[in-house]
Amino acid sequence: MRNPTLYSLVDTLHQLGMVLFVGAIVVVSLRLLGAVMPQRPVSEVTRQVRWGTMIGLGTMFITGPLVFVPESVRWYTNGPFRVKMTVLLLALVFHFTVFRRVTQRDQSGPLMRACTAVLALVLWFGVGWMGRLITVL
Repeated sequence: MRNPTLYSLVDTLHQLGMVLFVGAIVVVSLRLLGAVMPQRPVSEVTRQVRWGTMIGLGTMFITGPLVFVPESVRWYTNGPFRVKMTVLLLALVFHFTVFRRVTQRDQSGPLMRACTAVLALVLWFGVGWMGRLITVL
Protein backbone atom coordinates (compact mmCIF):
# COMPACT_ATOMS: atom_id res chain seq x y z
CA MET A 1 0.00 0.00 0.00
CA ARG A 2 1.58 3.21 -1.08
CA ASN A 3 -1.20 5.35 0.31
CA PRO A 4 -0.40 6.19 3.96
CA THR A 5 -4.04 7.01 4.68
CA LEU A 6 -5.20 3.63 3.41
CA TYR A 7 -2.44 1.86 5.32
CA SER A 8 -3.47 3.69 8.52
CA LEU A 9 -7.09 2.72 7.96
CA VAL A 10 -6.24 -0.96 7.47
CA ASP A 11 -3.95 -0.92 10.52
CA THR A 12 -6.71 0.71 12.58
CA LEU A 13 -9.18 -1.96 11.47
CA HIS A 14 -6.62 -4.61 12.43
CA GLN A 15 -6.28 -3.09 15.90
CA LEU A 16 -10.06 -2.85 16.32
CA GLY A 17 -10.41 -6.50 15.35
CA MET A 18 -7.79 -7.38 17.93
CA VAL A 19 -9.59 -5.41 20.64
CA LEU A 20 -12.90 -7.09 19.81
CA PHE A 21 -11.38 -10.57 19.74
CA VAL A 22 -9.18 -10.22 22.82
CA GLY A 23 -12.03 -8.52 24.69
CA ALA A 24 -14.20 -11.59 24.11
CA ILE A 25 -11.36 -13.89 25.21
CA VAL A 26 -10.86 -11.82 28.37
CA VAL A 27 -14.56 -12.02 29.27
CA VAL A 28 -14.69 -15.79 28.80
CA SER A 29 -11.36 -16.28 30.60
CA LEU A 30 -12.52 -14.20 33.57
CA ARG A 31 -15.67 -16.31 33.68
CA LEU A 32 -13.54 -19.48 33.62
CA LEU A 33 -11.63 -18.09 36.61
CA GLY A 34 -14.90 -17.32 38.40
CA ALA A 35 -14.08 -13.62 38.57
CA VAL A 36 -17.18 -12.46 36.68
CA MET A 37 -20.72 -13.78 36.23
CA PRO A 38 -20.25 -16.83 38.49
CA GLN A 39 -23.97 -17.64 38.33
CA ARG A 40 -23.92 -18.06 34.52
CA PRO A 41 -22.64 -21.19 32.80
CA VAL A 42 -19.37 -20.78 30.89
CA SER A 43 -20.99 -22.17 27.75
CA GLU A 44 -23.67 -19.45 27.86
CA VAL A 45 -21.12 -16.66 28.23
CA THR A 46 -19.11 -18.17 25.38
CA ARG A 47 -22.17 -18.28 23.13
CA GLN A 48 -23.00 -14.67 23.89
CA VAL A 49 -19.56 -13.37 22.85
CA ARG A 50 -19.23 -15.72 19.88
CA TRP A 51 -20.01 -13.06 17.27
CA GLY A 52 -17.42 -10.68 18.73
CA THR A 53 -14.88 -13.48 18.67
CA MET A 54 -15.61 -14.44 15.07
CA ILE A 55 -15.81 -10.87 13.75
CA GLY A 56 -12.62 -9.86 15.56
CA LEU A 57 -10.68 -12.89 14.39
CA GLY A 58 -11.99 -12.54 10.83
CA THR A 59 -11.08 -8.87 10.74
CA MET A 60 -7.55 -9.62 11.91
CA PHE A 61 -7.09 -12.39 9.34
CA ILE A 62 -8.20 -10.11 6.53
CA THR A 63 -6.29 -7.01 7.58
CA GLY A 64 -3.16 -8.72 8.99
CA PRO A 65 -1.73 -9.71 5.60
CA LEU A 66 -2.63 -6.27 4.23
CA VAL A 67 -0.58 -4.66 7.01
CA PHE A 68 2.27 -7.14 6.47
CA VAL A 69 2.68 -6.96 2.68
CA PRO A 70 3.96 -3.37 2.30
CA GLU A 71 6.92 -4.06 4.59
CA SER A 72 7.19 -7.83 4.29
CA VAL A 73 10.97 -7.93 3.83
CA ARG A 74 11.56 -5.73 6.87
CA TRP A 75 9.17 -7.71 9.05
CA TYR A 76 10.28 -11.13 7.88
CA THR A 77 13.75 -10.45 9.26
CA ASN A 78 12.35 -8.91 12.46
CA GLY A 79 12.77 -11.15 15.56
CA PRO A 80 9.53 -10.07 17.30
CA PHE A 81 7.59 -10.73 14.09
CA ARG A 82 8.83 -14.31 13.99
CA VAL A 83 7.98 -14.76 17.66
CA LYS A 84 4.54 -13.24 17.05
CA MET A 85 3.81 -15.68 14.23
CA THR A 86 4.93 -18.61 16.39
CA VAL A 87 2.83 -17.50 19.36
CA LEU A 88 -0.10 -16.82 17.00
CA LEU A 89 0.08 -20.37 15.69
CA LEU A 90 0.20 -21.76 19.23
CA ALA A 91 -2.70 -19.51 20.30
CA LEU A 92 -4.85 -20.58 17.34
CA VAL A 93 -4.22 -24.28 17.92
CA PHE A 94 -4.96 -23.85 21.64
CA HIS A 95 -8.06 -21.76 20.96
CA PHE A 96 -9.64 -24.21 18.52
CA THR A 97 -8.82 -27.29 20.60
CA VAL A 98 -8.54 -26.96 24.38
CA PHE A 99 -10.16 -23.53 24.85
CA ARG A 100 -13.11 -24.43 22.66
CA ARG A 101 -13.65 -27.78 24.40
CA VAL A 102 -13.51 -26.29 27.89
CA THR A 103 -15.74 -23.32 27.09
CA GLN A 104 -18.44 -25.21 25.22
CA ARG A 105 -19.00 -27.71 28.01
CA ASP A 106 -19.74 -26.93 31.61
CA GLN A 107 -18.19 -30.16 32.91
CA SER A 108 -14.55 -29.13 33.28
CA GLY A 109 -13.13 -28.95 36.78
CA PRO A 110 -11.91 -25.74 38.38
CA LEU A 111 -8.22 -26.51 37.79
CA MET A 112 -8.77 -27.20 34.08
CA ARG A 113 -10.83 -24.01 33.75
CA ALA A 114 -8.20 -21.92 35.53
CA CYS A 115 -5.31 -23.33 33.49
CA THR A 116 -7.25 -22.83 30.26
CA ALA A 117 -8.08 -19.22 31.14
CA VAL A 118 -4.54 -18.29 32.13
CA LEU A 119 -2.97 -19.96 29.11
CA ALA A 120 -5.46 -18.30 26.73
CA LEU A 121 -4.71 -14.89 28.21
CA VAL A 122 -0.94 -15.42 28.09
CA LEU A 123 -1.01 -16.61 24.48
CA TRP A 124 -3.32 -13.93 23.08
CA PHE A 125 -1.72 -11.09 24.99
CA GLY A 126 1.65 -12.48 23.87
CA VAL A 127 0.52 -12.12 20.25
CA GLY A 128 -0.47 -8.51 20.92
CA TRP A 129 2.70 -7.65 22.80
CA MET A 130 4.88 -9.09 20.07
CA GLY A 131 2.88 -7.09 17.54
CA ARG A 132 3.72 -3.91 19.42
CA LEU A 133 7.41 -4.86 19.64
CA ILE A 134 7.59 -5.30 15.86
CA THR A 135 7.21 -1.57 15.37
CA VAL A 136 9.79 -0.50 17.96
CA LEU A 137 12.60 -2.99 17.41
